[in-house]
Amino acid sequence: MSEPNDDGAAARRAIFREEAVQAHRRGAGPGRPLHIVATWTRWAMGVTLLLVAASLVFAVTARVGEYAEGRAVVRREGRVAVTSDVSGTVQSIEVRAGQRVAAGQVLVQLDDAAPRAELSRVEQEYHQRLVELLRSPADDAKRERLATLKAQLQLAQARVRERQIVASQPGRVSDVRVRPGQPVAPGDAVIAVEQDTARTVVIGLFPGHYRPLLSAAGSRLTLELEGFPDSRHEVAVRSVADEVVGPAEAMRYLGRDRQGALELAGPVVVVETELPSDTFVADDTEYRVYDGMQGVLEARLRSETLLEVLVPALKQL
Repeated sequence: MSEPNDDGAAARRAIFREEAVQAHRRGAGPGRPLHIVATWTRWAMGVTLLLVAASLVFAVTARVGEYAEGRAVVRREGRVAVTSDVSGTVQSIEVRAGQRVAAGQVLVQLDDAAPRAELSRVEQEYHQRLVELLRSPADDAKRERLATLKAQLQLAQARVRERQIVASQPGRVSDVRVRPGQPVAPGDAVIAVEQDTARTVVIGLFPGHYRPLLSAAGSRLTLELEGFPDSRHEVAVRSVADEVVGPAEAMRYLGRDRQGALELAGPVVVVETELPSDTFVADDTEYRVYDGMQGVLEARLRSETLLEVLVPALKQL
């Protein structure tokens, strides 16, 4: 009958080490639990908790901005394009680029052979009738005829003068847009005259639906000129149009000389900004800004935290 007990004791000895059995018999209480978790696991849990906390702080503090892009056109404020009032052919150009001119100075002479021939004929007849009236001062018919000729003379002189395109303001000739022998039509620009106080502005054309988000109060935009992607400049907003207009009205605001230079589609809002300088730096080289250059204007409209972007419902809290 003692064989089963001996077998059980032998089995226990096979399961437990002899030292462990002796320690169990001597000890009055249970031993310490074994640390079976690896050290790298504890480090991984700590790092994970730190990353979660840092991500939460970043999501609460980091802000994501909403931006709008618009077409940009460089314009010289104080630059006037002198246009022709009549049709004709350019006979001569009286000025050159860079030359200073006074108000009323002749810039371009159109062909005036026919008007001058008419003026010569009327002058000759007028002087002849004047001599006849001086010989017969009491002749009312001759006096009336002379008055009619005087009106014709003034009209002929005006037609000769209108063949001369003159400067409307003093300044410096910045551009000559015609050549001798070239035909011009009424409204065609022939010479550009720039005042001494001229400055460079940038006209921005943004999609019309951004108008409620655009503000001129102390806001600044970022300008990137075409052909110079590495050159970005901050420009100050001077004004934002109160109305959203169509492409045709926006092009009229830019001027007739911009027709065909850029294409617009849909309603736009006009934003006027000012460049701090007439030059810009790209690739460590300084360049001059020229009238008519184009680019892209970028405006920051609003911003919200990353957490609000990920969980939009938080905006309602």
